[in-house]
Amino acid sequence: MQKVGTMLLTAPVQMRQQAVSLIGPRQNDAVWFLVVIPIAAILFMGLVGAWFWYCQQRGAWPAMDMPSWESGGTWKLYCKA
Repeated sequence: MQKVGTMLLTAPVQMRQQAVSLIGPRQNDAVWFLVVIPIAAILFMGLVGAWFWYCQQRGAWPAMDMPSWESGGTWKLYCKA
């Protein structure tokens, strides 16, 4: 009975230690969410905007072709009049 009481008293402390050890690496991952991913999103939007502008200067619209799932292939990005 005494072992059960000791386990019940020490369980919250052990759970907190496990939580702290799990939270540690997550603090290091904040760099990806706060810096790298927004920069990548801004670059992506800039490239899409430049592609749109390039096509509009030639009197066309941006177009994208996706390959079929069965045969595979490559994605095609081009300007379509």
